[in-house]
Amino acid sequence: MAASEGKWEGAWQRTTELRARRNTRPLALACVLPRMPRIGDEGLRAVETHQYRPGPITPLDRLLYKVWWEPLGQRLPAWLAPNAITLLGASVAMASGLLLWAFCPTIEGGAPRWAELLAGLLVLFYQTCDAVDGLQARRTGACSPLGELLDHGCDGTCLTAFTIGYCISQQCGLGVLTSSALVVSWLPWWLAQWEAYHTGIVRTGGEVFGITEIEFVVAFIHFVTAAVGPDVWKTPVLQLHGVLPGDGVLDLREVCICIQLVAALVLSALSVKYVLATVADARTAMVACARALPIFVLAGVTALWPLLVSGKQHGAPALVAACALFTRIASEIVLVHMTLEQYPKWQLALPLLPVVFLAGLLGLLDTALGGVALWAYAVFCVVDAAAYVVDSVQEISAHLGVSLYRIKPRID
Repeated sequence: MAASEGKWEGAWQRTTELRARRNTRPLALACVLPRMPRIGDEGLRAVETHQYRPGPITPLDRLLYKVWWEPLGQRLPAWLAPNAITLLGASVAMASGLLLWAFCPTIEGGAPRWAELLAGLLVLFYQTCDAVDGLQARRTGACSPLGELLDHGCDGTCLTAFTIGYCISQQCGLGVLTSSALVVSWLPWWLAQWEAYHTGIVRTGGEVFGITEIEFVVAFIHFVTAAVGPDVWKTPVLQLHGVLPGDGVLDLREVCICIQLVAALVLSALSVKYVLATVADARTAMVACARALPIFVLAGVTALWPLLVSGKQHGAPALVAACALFTRIASEIVLVHMTLEQYPKWQLALPLLPVVFLAGLLGLLDTALGGVALWAYAVFCVVDAAAYVVDSVQEISAHLGVSLYRIKPRID
């Protein structure tokens, strides 16, 4: 026991110093830059002993490890930090979505074909980084909970960027199609992290179809758009007269959303099944389900917004706010899987979302002042999410004595 305490004595000293610096933050900014730590003492003790337990991988993963990822990982220089690879991949993934959004801020109209081609290549580059960062960590002995937080936290943010990117490729617009695509992307990913919180095992999909296959699908969408143009996704492919409203015709992009919805429901149901298998009684099951409230609030408002809130001018700020909120709650659920702290934790941005939604329903956002307020809320959500991620990374990095950008001997 004494040896263990001595080992972590330096960790608590660094944590104390970081918390002391946090106490100098202006009180006026406490809503986004709180003085209180994001991770409590018990959470940091859990981080000290946390061990990553991955779920099953798919046959395609095994093939890529053999023919591409492992040979590439063996050629990486030993001084290259795995966290740097993770952040490089995340930056590239964000760039793929932002590149297309810069050309199509309304998520329709079509981006240049070279941009679509580049976006597809960036998705595959990210895929490689996401695979080899773990290989590099194991090869160099640099595995740490910080790497897991960065890896899976970045995955959630990149998921949003990829979804926005292929919605632009398919000209989904700032409406029902894009909001539906976001919800069916977010829900199974977040529930997989929620599952990990209860089971300790991080699954990235099923044993046949997982995140690697999804990334290839996203890249394929970009490559098809680059080759034949975005109008191909508006091709009618299925007629359901009398079943669907209007002309009863589904185009290719709508069929893609339907397929994605089915896959999301299956993966989400698996997560729920595995979580419920770990609970002992009905009360524990209710507590576990209550922990999923944040994602269902966000998903519900995101899905209903384009249906019930009028005005295209609201689309962009509402989308920015929703994406930032997902980044925040995704980072939180990844973190508490390691800290074993109670979830959800208090935050201001998400509880404000239903209030903003109600204001939209009442038409209060239709005025110039309402539009400014909506954009202010979106900016607040972005700043809040960024501050949470940076604070959490700093706290784990300081406590473990792990460098973010380079490999160095671990400080104990």
